[in-house]
Amino acid sequence: MKRAIGYLRVSTAEQGRSGQGLAAQRFDIKAFAAREGFTIEAWYQGIQTGAGADPLTVRPGLAAALKQARALRYSLIVSRLDRLSRNVHFITSLMEHKVHFIVAQLGRDCDHFTLHIYACLAEKERTLISERAKATAELEKRRGRKFGLQLRSKAWQRRVSALGTAVIVREALERARAYRVPIEWALKQPGVNGEPISFRAAAGKLNERGIASPRGLRWRGDALRRMARRLGVQLPVGYLQNETVLGRVRALWHEDPDCTAKQAVARCGLEHRLGVRRAEAMLKKVRMAAANRSAVQRQVGWPVDRWTEMRIRIGEIIQRHPEFTGPQVLEALGPEGAPRLIWVWQVMSEIHWVWNHPRPEALRKGKRFYPLWRDLKWGRPGHSVNYRARKRVHDEGSDRVLTRQHAGAGEERLRARGTTPRH
Repeated sequence: MKRAIGYLRVSTAEQGRSGQGLAAQRFDIKAFAAREGFTIEAWYQGIQTGAGADPLTVRPGLAAALKQARALRYSLIVSRLDRLSRNVHFITSLMEHKVHFIVAQLGRDCDHFTLHIYACLAEKERTLISERAKATAELEKRRGRKFGLQLRSKAWQRRVSALGTAVIVREALERARAYRVPIEWALKQPGVNGEPISFRAAAGKLNERGIASPRGLRWRGDALRRMARRLGVQLPVGYLQNETVLGRVRALWHEDPDCTAKQAVARCGLEHRLGVRRAEAMLKKVRMAAANRSAVQRQVGWPVDRWTEMRIRIGEIIQRHPEFTGPQVLEALGPEGAPRLIWVWQVMSEIHWVWNHPRPEALRKGKRFYPLWRDLKWGRPGHSVNYRARKRVHDEGSDRVLTRQHAGAGEERLRARGTTPRH
């Protein structure tokens, strides 16, 4: 009697637990072997899908069965062709490599032409099964049915997710431990001009030595940094931590809120040079934090730039003293870093416009509105020619003298222009 190996396969774990499909396949193979005079020396089985062009990587039972059949020159017997595979390319490759397999359903003397036809039918059946399963699942989802993890409780899902995350972290740590020695060696190498080496340069050292990454590719600086952190290896001194840079930039901003990114780089005073883009990003983060803490900034909505701190200080002064004029605000700001008066007036106008916004009816009529910090009777402080004199005369309580002085000022302007005043 001829010797052979039997192979059984089901697609799902439920079919494997029930054992009915495997038992039926075993019965068919035994009946065929008894009828054709074969002796089954070994049995192999698998609980995997039949799809895929290279099922040997995911089906260890089939790989072991084919290996033993080649070594001992035994025949491999399956109950139906789709139990071997539902991929035409894989079945064709078995026939080309002279791996002798027998399908009990088709008989012992089945030729290659018939096997090709049944392989195509099996692959087409797999496609139809997948389409029907997807359509059924989509219809059930629309009806409100839940599948998979949705049938479990939230606590169970969180527990499974935590277990999966722990496995991923443990595997990453194991991969990193395998590269501890080359990582430590690369980080101890000298950098440019005798400075500590950077992660990118250390990755270049590993690539020069021909040491491949865990994925078999070239090393990169960010991948080397992550693995070094997992191992707890001391980071190179040449790398500036974000916390250190942020703290130093925040201190510089408190000393001089108007400083730019280039000025921050020049005055940073760190051990290694800070990049302009990184300094600009840190300055923006510090300014955004200050802007979010200011109620005036949130109300007016000023852009966040180098003048943010000055606008916030002016807003706080106006909030305490709404009656202040521009010169008074400048005096309250102090002599150091004081802006121009016209810019202070602009900021005050924006503040009062938000706090005392006119009604829509008045805006439709075209009425002009002046901020409250302006003197409605005497005009804009510092821009009116006779503002000081008229204000002084008004404070003395003499409206007649005010009128004469106002008229005299008008005559002086006309004479300066070369025009004779009318009386």
